Amino acid sequence: MHVRLPSVRHPHTFYDVFGVVAAAVAIMALVLAVRYGEVIRLEMAVFIAVVFLWAGWAIERILSETTERSRRQRQRDWPWK
Repeated sequence: MHVRLPSVRHPHTFYDVFGVVAAAVAIMALVLAVRYGEVIRLEMAVFIAVVFLWAGWAIERILSETTERSRRQRQRDWPWK
């Protein structure tokens, strides 16, 4: 069985986005469990904001690639072309 790690640069599926966000939340929880201070909380807030901005970008990219792939598939399947 082939298992592919989540891709940050070129996300292809929902599982890429879910894997990265889950890892980021786990890292944030671990850091906050070990150190808890005003600066750390601010850093974690910025970190999670960046992760969620990345997730929005990744979802937009996945949807646009899917739309383009669907359009190419429909053009190829048109019988009158």
